[in-house]
Amino acid sequence: MPDSLIDQAKQGDSGAFSRLVEAEFPKLRRITRRLVGHPEDSEDILQEALAKAWSNMSNFEGRCSFATWVTSIVTRTAIDHLRRQKRWRTEAQVAYANSCAHSDELSNEVVGAITDPEFAYEVREHISYCFTCVGRSLPVDEQAALVLRDVMDLSAREASTVLGISDAVLRHRLSAARRAMEDKYDGLCALVSKQGICHQCAGLKMASGESADPADFPDVSALAARMAIVRKAEPGSMAGLHAVFWRRTKDIEEAGKGSTEPLSGCGEKEDAPET
Repeated sequence: MPDSLIDQAKQGDSGAFSRLVEAEFPKLRRITRRLVGHPEDSEDILQEALAKAWSNMSNFEGRCSFATWVTSIVTRTAIDHLRRQKRWRTEAQVAYANSCAHSDELSNEVVGAITDPEFAYEVREHISYCFTCVGRSLPVDEQAALVLRDVMDLSAREASTVLGISDAVLRHRLSAARRAMEDKYDGLCALVSKQGICHQCAGLKMASGESADPADFPDVSALAARMAIVRKAEPGSMAGLHAVFWRRTKDIEEAGKGSTEPLSGCGEKEDAPET
């Protein structure tokens, strides 16, 4: 059946192409979200990439599977988009929190999202958000290697094919990305290190009306533990709040605004327990 659909799609059958894409669509959407984060940008990139795939379908030669071929187009479209963007600061969330602390407009947006009836705090969903946000501070090629191998769980051979690089180059980029993410989190996230300057998980939990008991938070001190959470997490009850975070953080990072010093505590309150 797949070969028949491929032949039909190559001959211009858009219905056959749609059926081929349908099987891969959840994975393709996850890749763009894990690389880009910003919801509207992610959807625009995905649609642009699928349009490219359709326009080039007649040239598909079958040297790899259709799944790998379309994954490559989507991934490289996302990478091209990210290369045109300014890389974010590791402390982008801190800069955003500081901006919120000095702006009624920004802080009211956050309050509105948290008080929405659809909102519920879910720490694993927020850890996944943070991972992508911090990932945008990595070199794009390293970020892509990390997402494909450690988040999407592609094999080394498939990831290298998708990225158009050798297995050796993939291993180098992946190793560099893992080291960078460990170093960045060590100084940033209070769930990872007591010296971490960002207490956003605790702050959001308290803002939602729940106690920020450290026992309620998962142990994410190891990179592998964070990766396991990110691998499973999907947008859910925090999607509305995170959409606000993505849009505002993008604006702030593109403009280079906001102090990255923990002036606002980034969610921390004086009576909050250490996390």
